[in-house]
Amino acid sequence: MQAKHEHRSELRRYVIAMAGMATIDFCFTGAYALISGHSSVLLRAVTLNIVILIGINALGATLLFRPINRAIKGLQYGHQTNLLAAKKRLNSLHVHSTLWAFCVGLIYCSAAFGSGVFLIHDPALASTVPLATRITAGLWFSFAYAAHFAIYAYFAALDRAETVRRNMFENWQVTFDPGQARIGPRLAIVFLLLTLISSLAILLDLTLFPEIRALQGLSIQQAVMLDVIATETAAILCLFFINRTLTRPIRYLRDAVQKIAQADFTARSPIASDDEIGQLAAEFNHMAAGLAERENMRRAFERYVSRDVVELALKREQNGDPRAAGELRFATVMFCDISDFTAMSEKLAPQQVISLLNDYFDQVNAPIRHHGGVVMNYVGDALHAAFNVLHDDPDHAIHALNAALVIRQITQNSRFGDNNLIMKTRIGIHSGPVVAGPVGSNDRIDFTIQGDTANLASRLENYNKETGTEILISKTTHDLIIANTGLQKDVSFIDLGEHAMRGRQKHIGLFTVADADMPARPAQS
Repeated sequence: MQAKHEHRSELRRYVIAMAGMATIDFCFTGAYALISGHSSVLLRAVTLNIVILIGINALGATLLFRPINRAIKGLQYGHQTNLLAAKKRLNSLHVHSTLWAFCVGLIYCSAAFGSGVFLIHDPALASTVPLATRITAGLWFSFAYAAHFAIYAYFAALDRAETVRRNMFENWQVTFDPGQARIGPRLAIVFLLLTLISSLAILLDLTLFPEIRALQGLSIQQAVMLDVIATETAAILCLFFINRTLTRPIRYLRDAVQKIAQADFTARSPIASDDEIGQLAAEFNHMAAGLAERENMRRAFERYVSRDVVELALKREQNGDPRAAGELRFATVMFCDISDFTAMSEKLAPQQVISLLNDYFDQVNAPIRHHGGVVMNYVGDALHAAFNVLHDDPDHAIHALNAALVIRQITQNSRFGDNNLIMKTRIGIHSGPVVAGPVGSNDRIDFTIQGDTANLASRLENYNKETGTEILISKTTHDLIIANTGLQKDVSFIDLGEHAMRGRQKHIGLFTVADADMPARPAQS
């Protein structure tokens, strides 16, 4: 849900993050007062801390964040204005924040040293320190102090920019281009600076600044301890933000990968960082878009071809041989056709005919799939299905019969199309050897079955006109059902004797099923 005042929230979080410099100063000044015993400076230090590190710092941070704030405010009201400026500022926020923090640090140090926060008022002791040493010390301490602030602000701003990118992506689908930054050099430079500053501070305390440290009420050992505390405080805060900026984008990416694994191909990872992780997220999103397109094509394909055929076709494409030789199977083939459909369709508009067929096939297709069959194709008002073709099914004959019985029940009890028409169905079923496989040209392939079994099943469907039945089963299929399941007492088969089929030399034994019979046993799920 989009927050009503999200722009204010993001600004407030950034200002608070930048105000972390006040925390660093509080730790350092508190440690100084505790070690040196110079507790009288705390009031002045806290005053300067609030005025400069919180007040002035917040003013500058607000100005730095203004382009981002404007864009978020516009997004809340449905406007995508100022997005380009916001993206540019987000990409450079850590640089601007670093420079601003360094400047604030210099301002604070000038005020602190000028007001005597870090010096004991002892004119006699101060007169023993050369002016050049005092100037050098002031410059060095100001630089070191400001550098600690700058390093902290660098990582704090990276953290906030990452969060803002993620929120803009999740709330308003704003996408960002991956940056060209590198994690390794970025971390190396920062930690090198921390190490150099700490080492130089200790070296200078031991060589050039013993008198200055004495003016601060510190021994050499105490000064070194203070140097270490300052560096460690900055390092700990930096590590906190480094951990967040590295682990959170990885977590976003992991969550998106898990969604893809669960077949949610709409999942995308926010490009929250400007480094290699952001580049990885961009590549992942590109891959996810390809998977989504492939899934959409598969779903569209399934509207024209059975899902099982689609999966087989995809596997063959992956193997680089979409027209591999067909497979010999012993299958049960079913043909369904609507009785008197030609006469019925002549009374309907073309659009009504299409709507009627869609309604009919929706209802007839379901029991075929439920019982393990595959719809091979639709030809006009006819449907061609097969069992034990794509998946091994030792009970394919009974499953085909079960599907036929359910189809008969549906057509007897249902009305189809906008005109609520009755549509009786003729069904022919025969079992035998078939060759199942892809047939076609280089640019168009159909998965089909070839062989006399399919031809005879089609003849049986049409022969229902001669026998006055709705379901005709060949003796071969009947014998398979009886041999495999022993259904004599579950299904009332009616022996129609042997019949001569057009185009066949031998007579074919035919059976039908009593009209009251239901599926012979629970379907295969």
